[in-house]
Amino acid sequence: MLRNILSVIIGYIVMGLLVMIWLTGAYLALGADRAFEAGTYDVTPVWMAVWAVSSIVAAVFGGIVCAKISRHSKGALIALVVLTGVLGAGNTIYRMNAEPLTPEQQVRTGDTPNTEAMMNAQAPTWMYIAEPLMGMVGLILGAKFLSGGRKNTAAE
Repeated sequence: MLRNILSVIIGYIVMGLLVMIWLTGAYLALGADRAFEAGTYDVTPVWMAVWAVSSIVAAVFGGIVCAKISRHSKGALIALVVLTGVLGAGNTIYRMNAEPLTPEQQVRTGDTPNTEAMMNAQAPTWMYIAEPLMGMVGLILGAKFLSGGRKNTAAE
C-alpha cells in the first residue's frame, strides 16, 4: 500500500519537474518572440506544440516511474491518472474563471523573463482542457510501455 502511494506521489512529481524543466529550456531556446504572438502574451502554435509534446512525454515518464515503483499496480496507475485529471480539471476551471489581463498587462515589450511569461501567458481554453487529457493518456502509455502489455502481477 505504501509503495503504491509513493509511486503515485513520485510519478506526479517526476511529471511536474520534467514539464517545468523542458518548458523552461524551450522558452530559453525559442525566446519570447517565438513563444508569444507579437507584442502580446498570447502563446503561439509553436509554443502549444512544444507544450503538448512536453506534457505527453513527461506523462509517459511519470507512468513509467509509477509502474516501476508500484511493481505494475493497476490501482496505483489509476490513482495517478485520476489525480492528474482532477488537478488538471482544477487548473482548467481556475484558468477559465481567472480575471483577464487588463489592456496594459496584455502588452508584452522587449525580452520577457521566464517567470513573467509563466504568470501572463494566455493560451486558448481548449489547451487547458487538453493538457490533463494528454497527461492521462501519456501515463497509461508509459505504464504499458514498461510492462510490455503484461498483466498486473502486484497486489492492488
